[in-house]
Amino acid sequence: MKLPTISIASHRVTRLIIGGNPYSGISHRSAAASKAMIDYYTTQQIISDLRQAEENGINTVLARADRHIMRTLNEYWNTGGTIQWVAQTPKDTEYADLNEYLQIIASYKPIAIYHHGGTTDKLYAEGRLDSLHESLKYIRDLGCAVGLGTHDPLVLKHCYTEGYDVDFYVCALYNHTRHRELYLPDDRSAAFAAIQAIPTPIIAIKVLAAGRNEPREAFQLALENIKPTDAMAVGMYTQFQPDQIHQNARTVAQLIRKSENEPNCRTGSYGYSGSRGSLRCDGARRS
Repeated sequence: MKLPTISIASHRVTRLIIGGNPYSGISHRSAAASKAMIDYYTTQQIISDLRQAEENGINTVLARADRHIMRTLNEYWNTGGTIQWVAQTPKDTEYADLNEYLQIIASYKPIAIYHHGGTTDKLYAEGRLDSLHESLKYIRDLGCAVGLGTHDPLVLKHCYTEGYDVDFYVCALYNHTRHRELYLPDDRSAAFAAIQAIPTPIIAIKVLAAGRNEPREAFQLALENIKPTDAMAVGMYTQFQPDQIHQNARTVAQLIRKSENEPNCRTGSYGYSGSRGSLRCDGARRS
């Protein structure tokens, strides 16, 4: 299955990236759901899912730099896996010194490291976001592409306007920092507007609202409202749907192929009932 790619620094990354939150037991549902993910995702199961991702044309995983994730990826690569890793730093409560932890992450050879979105938002709220410049430079010095995550479009715009030295951003389509597990349509439209306004490559996360959105509709909406130079990272949980990785990859490939065969008809709409998919090229609603 052929998935188009984007550029992040010198790397080619598929526009659909497999997300690692399920591997770390982060369900954004409930404590019980998170525990079920932890029980299901043994090292061998994570490896099996990564192998499925590669077999279905996905060449990159975005996952937290938890120690068990790093060990699992190391084992996967040692047994022939080639998937690329975009590493997310843990929360600031999970390490004593960020730069020391960045050294550990870099030793496992990710193609990119990005700063945890929730911690970015916390630093912004406290007026301490400029403290990240040193660590972002350090990521570059370690030889990795540099990224910055956020859940807030205002933070995204601020960092771009202030010229933060990054190769890409990771932006949630829902403002988890402000609204936690409320997934509000207004959040999504604000995120799309910011993503479109910023030319830097962006990886959109929370596309499916932690499983609350119907996949095909959510993928189509995201693809219509992010740039062609952007990607999506999507957590995929195979315990109850073993073919979910295949289905998601096939759906995204089909939607991109369909969009490439249609006239370019960007209307500036941010979707939902009035998404670009429901508009003719002259802007009138389809009946």
